Amino acid sequence: MGWIIALTVILALFLLLCCSAAVRLEYLGEIRVKISYLCFTIVKFPAVKKKNKRKDKKAKKALKAADSAAMGLSGDKSGTSEISAPEKTIPSNQKEKKAAPDKKGKKASLKDYFEIAKLAVDSLGRPLKKLLRRTRIYDLRINIVCGGEDAAKAALNFGKTNIMIGSALGWIDNYFTLKPAEEIRINADFQSEETTAEASCLIKMSLFTALAFLFTLFFRAVKYYKSHPEAERAVGMLRK
Repeated sequence: MGWIIALTVILALFLLLCCSAAVRLEYLGEIRVKISYLCFTIVKFPAVKKKNKRKDKKAKKALKAADSAAMGLSGDKSGTSEISAPEKTIPSNQKEKKAAPDKKGKKASLKDYFEIAKLAVDSLGRPLKKLLRRTRIYDLRINIVCGGEDAAKAALNFGKTNIMIGSALGWIDNYFTLKPAEEIRINADFQSEETTAEASCLIKMSLFTALAFLFTLFFRAVKYYKSHPEAERAVGMLRK
């Protein structure tokens, strides 16, 4: 009976790790982000403000209590006199000790920072490429209407926007897994002076992929740290 429960728990954890976390990105005049896992919303930006009448009532009561306390203090101050506390004199020896800088210890040099950068690049390079490649982008939709002060500038903005979006899509497809169901619309409005844009996409990544990235990054960093004394010395200098 015990092994059946253990097997069930392991299978449930495996299925949860295989499920994907979803990030919904939208731009409709403002950026909107929603991060969810299964049917649960983890982060939502901008956050929905809920009206709480109880909190409003408590805040009003607190303001009234503060006002009444302030009125009572203003009446008591008329008959009281302030007594200044005597100033403490600090000996000259103590002042010199406080002002004297601590000259012990060496600061990290430019070479140490360079070694830290090499450690980060070597540890992060391959795992990050795999993580990005296993990140899937669905339902990419871009709708841009290019305008300008006159027809010539609107046409120029239309050409620049096409080049920019084409380069961005090539870069995204090179590093991420872009699903083919995208919808790209770029038009020109010669009667409008403004350029409007709307965009949205759904990004998915499994928790198993994220954990594999973290473990691989950790072991690569430890391996590089142990095999390169310069990196170990640089990390030790930054800790001081």
